[in-house]
Amino acid sequence: MENTPSEPPHKLVALRLKYRTRMDAVMMFVYTSIVYAWGLPAHPLGRDYEALATGGDGFPFLAGALFRLEIARFSDWAVGYHIVNLALLYACMLLIYFLTNLTVRGLWWFGTLAAVLFMANPVHTEAVMNLCGVVDLVPCVAGLAALTACAYHAWAPSRRVFVLSLALLAAATFLYVSNVYLFLVMLLLEFIITEPEKRDRRRVIPWLGIGVSGLVWHREALVSAGVNPARMFSPLYFLFYPIGFLPETARRFHEHPWLGWLAAGVVAAVLALIYRKVRRSHMLFGLLAMAAIRLYPGARAVDPVHMVGGGQLLLANVFFNIALVGLFFRIMDNVRWRLTTVWMTTVLCIVFFVMQVRANVLWRRAGDEVREIQQWALQRADDAPLGLLPDYRYCAGAPMCLREAVSYDTPFNEAVPVVSLLQLHADKPASPNVAWQSWSPDTGGELVVTGLRPIDVAPWPYKLSREGVPVVGEKTEARLVEVTVGRFTIAVTPQAGAKVALPKVTLPALHKQGPS
Repeated sequence: MENTPSEPPHKLVALRLKYRTRMDAVMMFVYTSIVYAWGLPAHPLGRDYEALATGGDGFPFLAGALFRLEIARFSDWAVGYHIVNLALLYACMLLIYFLTNLTVRGLWWFGTLAAVLFMANPVHTEAVMNLCGVVDLVPCVAGLAALTACAYHAWAPSRRVFVLSLALLAAATFLYVSNVYLFLVMLLLEFIITEPEKRDRRRVIPWLGIGVSGLVWHREALVSAGVNPARMFSPLYFLFYPIGFLPETARRFHEHPWLGWLAAGVVAAVLALIYRKVRRSHMLFGLLAMAAIRLYPGARAVDPVHMVGGGQLLLANVFFNIALVGLFFRIMDNVRWRLTTVWMTTVLCIVFFVMQVRANVLWRRAGDEVREIQQWALQRADDAPLGLLPDYRYCAGAPMCLREAVSYDTPFNEAVPVVSLLQLHADKPASPNVAWQSWSPDTGGELVVTGLRPIDVAPWPYKLSREGVPVVGEKTEARLVEVTVGRFTIAVTPQAGAKVALPKVTLPALHKQGPS
């Protein structure tokens, strides 16, 4: 039999990589579908209502246009909005896959690992579960596209790719203020990741030009954001601890800021010791890039307990996962630890899957509660505003935000005039532990909570968890007046000269409404 000529080795390698890339892309799609299928029908929550009512006014270019197109196409079909968010999330994963493999240049499954950990990190659940998540996802896709083109040019220099990377960097920087410091990440990529023989300082000049021009272009947003190290860098902690603080821990850090600085110093020292042992450029790049992109802290604060606002951490999470992959790569240098590392990363992915599925289920349940409240409010509406007592804000990480859910006119609900009488957090959906007593528009009334501690329901800055400390609301003043084992009472009184309508709305599932 005549032997057929074999394929050249470089073609075999190319075919193998092409097959591997396709398989990885398919598996990442499968993982994403499994994790987020639970939350596809979730009702809008939190910031969705203002965005739906205004048509995404204030959203950056393309994100706003895309969201308005979604409203026109999907109206009150929540699944459609979530599918668009998942498509953008999947685009991020593909870019992370290539960016990781271009920077780490180790085993190709490292790219899948970084992408999957990014997808399933509960810290930025809102980026997918909020119908308006495009406002977070579109800037992330733009930033990742610019970085991936830059990394590819550093790996295989090409004039066309370089021009493309400049165009993508300019678009990501000028269109999205959250990417205004992206040029610093490119500089880190050039001087930390790129091999010395492939470095070209001439390409640094246009990057600096685009970066400085972007800073001037966004100067008003940067000035208004100010310089607040705690707000800028403390949310990065939740990238590797994505379950949030306990409420008492958050209160302690708020009341004693020096504890936060001490904790930050300890974390920095631990990371420095780990890097000293690892000595991988990928880890150094990831850690520094995390800090660089957070020099602009974002338009909203990140709640340390419920992690609402974490959608702003998408790009920072990308760099954290690259640093984590660098750590695993170093561990696998020891032959005896290779199989252990594979098992360890597999378990880590499963844990993140479980946490994200749980978060999606909680968002869906909270959305069901909000839908019931909207129907309840519409039935009880009349000329006088309804009083929300309590006006639930966050529920186990899901932003119920009852006032916003009722007061905006959107495809999902009709607007009802309301007054927020007391803001509280809920411990979980449909938890029957809150009831309010008799109410007078002149003297107010009391709210009795059983089975919880005051710190469990007190919103930031946790004043309501301290007995006797007044908390001024929209038209009322509240204070904790009595705490016993398994029960406490909150007194709510009208502000001087203010009268409020009798509350007609609480959580319908509780069946503990006061007298009407």
